[in-house]
Amino acid sequence: MIIQTEIEIAAPPMKVWRTLCDFESYRKWNPCRDVVGVAGLGEKVTLMIGLNPKKRRKIAAVISTFEPGRSLSFRTGRFFSSDTESFVIEPGRRGSVVRHSAEITGLSVLFMRGKWFESNLLSVYGRVNKALQKYVTAGSQLTMSARNRRRTSR
Repeated sequence: MIIQTEIEIAAPPMKVWRTLCDFESYRKWNPCRDVVGVAGLGEKVTLMIGLNPKKRRKIAAVISTFEPGRSLSFRTGRFFSSDTESFVIEPGRRGSVVRHSAEITGLSVLFMRGKWFESNLLSVYGRVNKALQKYVTAGSQLTMSARNRRRTSR
């Protein structure tokens, strides 16, 4: 199963890239995740996932793609069930186009099939994309109240 989203950000690709690789800044902008570790190909990192920053679950991941200025991917799971979340950055008309996607394979696909799961994941990725856009273009930090507010737009 593949889920794909896209957003245009009015900033140069390298600025978007630096934000995605600055794991310590994730808590300032990402409403759903923190990343602990070092950005680099093959590096082991810990993803802290969840909408509530105090109740995020830890997931071990490996950086499976690391092309400076172009792409970053996190791979979780094992042979029987894995997920690869990717950010691909390309020059756009007004700055950068960011393609944020997930490829889910193995047994987990059996449990995650259906419109409900797909629409939820698309909604979460949409929130992350908009938060990235806001942070990169304005340099503003989301407040905790903004982080916890539910949104239904994509």
